[in-house]
Formats: sequence, structure tokens, C-alpha cells
Amino acid sequence: MRQGDEGTTAYLIQSGAVSVFTEQSGERVELARLETGQIFGDTALIFDGRRTASVLAVEDCNLIIITRQAFQEKLKKSDPTVRALLTMLSNRMMTNNNTMLQNKSTVDDLSQTAQMIYQNYADSLPADKLEDLQDMVLPALQNFFSALDEFQKKHS
Repeated sequence: MRQGDEGTTAYLIQSGAVSVFTEQSGERVELARLETGQIFGDTALIFDGRRTASVLAVEDCNLIIITRQAFQEKLKKSDPTVRALLTMLSNRMMTNNNTMLQNKSTVDDLSQTAQMIYQNYADSLPADKLEDLQDMVLPALQNFFSALDEFQKKHS
């Protein structure tokens, strides 16, 4: 299943595992890893439109295909309260997914945020406590930045 494709089916994982990811600016961002008993592509059962993520099997999988038509027929037979609740929850899910995608941070963002938090905290301390902060926290923070740099070099 590819991001951007037209979607009309969802899949129930009977066995195996998949990776759900998006591609942003040419970079793959994993959103979830799903296993037996979980469903992917479920947005297509409720909303018209294109797939918002891609899915790739990371283990051999057996899947059950759920078509939009079959789902809608079952939904029509359910209580109106259940239908309203499902619509509301689906809208929330889409909003949360979009927010999560927009807020995915890069290693540089993480480093800048950590520096800013440290500096803001240091600025709030009285002068007599600042030296202790620098002695106790700054070395660990520098190690953190070094580890981030190594991680970025390894995975770039």
C-alpha cells in the first residue's frame, strides 16, 4: 500500500507485522509498527481520498481484506449512536495523525530544543547555583549532543 494511492480497503493482520510510514521531503518517517490483530488502511473505510501513509510488510503476513462497501453495509445496520461516535472518533484520529506528521522533529530540532531548555533554565537560576548546574548538567548535555551527532552521521 502506497501513500497517495486511492484507498477503498483496509487490512486486518492475521499474522506477521507491517511498518506504517510516510515520506516527507524524501525522508521515511515511521508512524507505527503493527502486528497480529491490528488493522491498517482503516481511514479508507470512512473517508474518500488518497492513502495518507505507506505500509510495508516487515514479516510474512496473512491479511483479511475489508472493503469499504462491506464495512458501510455493516455500519448501516448498527445503532445511529454508534455511527455518530465512529464518525467523531475517525475525525479525531485524522486530526491527530495530521498533527503528529507536522510535529515530527529532526535531530537538529531536538538538539536546538535541548539547548534552549538548558539556557532558559540556566537564565532562571541565581548566580550561586549556576556553577553547580554547569558542573553537573552541562557534561551530560554535551554527551547527549555528541551521541545525537553520531546517530545522525550513522543514519544519514
